Amino acid sequence: MNPLPKFSTGIFSFSAIVLVGVGFSPSRSFGQCCFGAQNSVAESHDGRFRVEATSLTGTGHHIHGPYKFRFHTLRVGPNGKTKELGVFERKWATDRHFQMSIFVSPTGNGFALSTSLERPIHFLAPDGIVLATIDGQKSAEISCGRRGHPALEFTLRGRTRFGMRSTKLWLPLFHVTGPESEWTYDRPPRVITDKANLGFDPVPPKEISWLMQMLQWRPELGSREAIRAKELIAKKDEAGLINLGFSALSLVEETLATTARPDLRRVQSEINRRLCGHRNAWRNLNLLVTLLQHPNKELQDCALNNLQALLPEGKPNAEWINENQRHLHWDSKRNIYFHQLSIETQGEQNPEPNL
Repeated sequence: MNPLPKFSTGIFSFSAIVLVGVGFSPSRSFGQCCFGAQNSVAESHDGRFRVEATSLTGTGHHIHGPYKFRFHTLRVGPNGKTKELGVFERKWATDRHFQMSIFVSPTGNGFALSTSLERPIHFLAPDGIVLATIDGQKSAEISCGRRGHPALEFTLRGRTRFGMRSTKLWLPLFHVTGPESEWTYDRPPRVITDKANLGFDPVPPKEISWLMQMLQWRPELGSREAIRAKELIAKKDEAGLINLGFSALSLVEETLATTARPDLRRVQSEINRRLCGHRNAWRNLNLLVTLLQHPNKELQDCALNNLQALLPEGKPNAEWINENQRHLHWDSKRNIYFHQLSIETQGEQNPEPNL
């Protein structure tokens, strides 16, 4: 069994996973005494984002449903101060034994939630909107990696129509990335090569291509494609609007603010699902620097090129960005970040002459 991750909630805290209502184990555990509803805290592996799950129906081994939790998503600053990103409530009207696992994205877009009371694994935005799901299996669960392992890819396993399967889940974008293995009881897992017998749906290549187009998107492109987006909205062309992505999203949301359009609601949901809730993904430094570790090499290169274009100074890596992010400001005219401290230092070294 893998060693346990760090955890704490009041007394316990997690780096990437928290279990409620079961003995503490990286994977789902059967046949154990249920501890009832418990307040819990889960953090992203870098500690920059936190999710607090508070039971609204009490805590303790005697609390066995119905279960109701309030989820708070927080950004944690370098000084330990927190900023609330979203809060929502979720309930389960049952008295069955309850276990819950939370895996927090290191980019702040939300968290994966797996419970024993519902089959799908959900990825929830900080405000509670379900951005994506993993469904279609008889059972599925996420488990954390070994201690100290960068918690971007998690083990995803489940009982599928092809038997027990195991694969990888890349959390910031909720991508099933593989390779997929078949679990047997008398030997280690073997990799499945027959694409027709996969138990989980990997992210389609066309969605990776679409995501790269969104990372290369710029506001000037949106201005050029605005007329086309309006035409597609009038024609109710959902596929065309989804392909436009960012160029259509703002106009779609403006229309939805004043008109009930189920077709446009589906477009909005699909774009959000593909982006996994990331707003302004093309200039989101948290997302771009994390994409450098995505299993897809083309996506890595696309993110690197974007960082190099957006950061005229400094190195496009996590260390430099984390050290300098508070000094980076967006220049909406040039569509790049500038380093405020660097500009101020240059001003001191080269003061303007007195007139």
